[in-house]
Amino acid sequence: MLKTAPFPEALRKIASDYGTPTYVYFEQTVLDRINSLKTHLAGLPLQLLYAMKANHAVPIMERMKKEGLGIDAVSPAELLLALKLGFPTEKILFSANNMTDHEMHFAIQQGVILNVGELSRLEKLGKAYPGTSVCVRLNPQIGAGHHKHVITAGTESKFGIPVEQIEEIHAISKKYDLHIQGLHQHIGSGILDTDTLWKAISVMLNASISFERLEFINMGGGLGIPYKANETGIPMDEFESKIVTPLKRFIADHPSDGLHIWFEPGRYFTAECGVLLATVNTLKETEHITFAGVDSGMNHLIRPAMYGAFHEVVNLTNPDGELKPYDVVGNICESADFFARGRLIQELREGDVVAVLDAGAYGMSMANMYNLRSLPAEIFVPADSQIPHAFRSRKTAEQLVDAELLNV
Repeated sequence: MLKTAPFPEALRKIASDYGTPTYVYFEQTVLDRINSLKTHLAGLPLQLLYAMKANHAVPIMERMKKEGLGIDAVSPAELLLALKLGFPTEKILFSANNMTDHEMHFAIQQGVILNVGELSRLEKLGKAYPGTSVCVRLNPQIGAGHHKHVITAGTESKFGIPVEQIEEIHAISKKYDLHIQGLHQHIGSGILDTDTLWKAISVMLNASISFERLEFINMGGGLGIPYKANETGIPMDEFESKIVTPLKRFIADHPSDGLHIWFEPGRYFTAECGVLLATVNTLKETEHITFAGVDSGMNHLIRPAMYGAFHEVVNLTNPDGELKPYDVVGNICESADFFARGRLIQELREGDVVAVLDAGAYGMSMANMYNLRSLPAEIFVPADSQIPHAFRSRKTAEQLVDAELLNV
């Protein structure tokens, strides 16, 4: 059984009007995911952030702002984009990993909340800005995720201050009169297991008792989505009973008044809104494999090559065709350049347009111009008008070369 492409007629028309390779984002899906999470978190003193590293497309960012979300930014450019789009500074968490002095000074000057995950950086912050407020990222020593490369907590993770070093955090904050206004964790990406998530949250909650005047506890993001047709995604009823309800009880008894709970999903909000369109330009049969070559590649969606990630591939041109096995491969000079291996897809013919589904998170944001090939075009489909808006065009070979020569 295959997943169904969203709005197939609209996708076919976009492919015809704008060509391929092209990313398409449907705003309605983003709105549905935001409203779903808000509904299941109802009753909490809540602030949602958007982890913009998942997809920093300006139309998507603007929708996040309209819905009252804040931003989790991990680089100076992400921070600057959020500020220029008008996100309030008190709703921006700057979570640069292995933060430099320059990045620290820049974030402080902007007036946003720094999220510090190293004792040495906390010390440097205290020396440079005694008496300031800061959020501390803890490593609860519990990690989870769909691949070892996206696990961001645990004994082998570079992220966060180990929870065992809380006394050192207190000592540094006392030495420099720092106000620990928030605690943060993020244990991984693509999490579908509420039990593991709650274990990490429990560590955070227990640690928070020793901090006075906390304003928020950030539970992180990492909520997964169903990439395969037989997956159901995170069970939201369990999410309410195993996570939201205990959080409500905990807040009621916490020594810090006015404590808020933050969540910062990226993938959950945007993955299912995005489709990568590509055209089959080559069919090559060997004794055991039929290769379907397309005009996109791992430079546009690196997740299959990097993580072995699954993305459904659907034939938009021949949706009722007989299912046949294909290796769908790209146009990049690397053996790892593939979208699917041995995958059943409606019969493919040269010239057919395929849709690579659930590509709205960590697709374009991780894309590059390897082999000096252009980034895809990007199309945004508003929820109200449904009229596609092209906000990024593909570059021609001439434009790419001219840009390179400008740097000489």
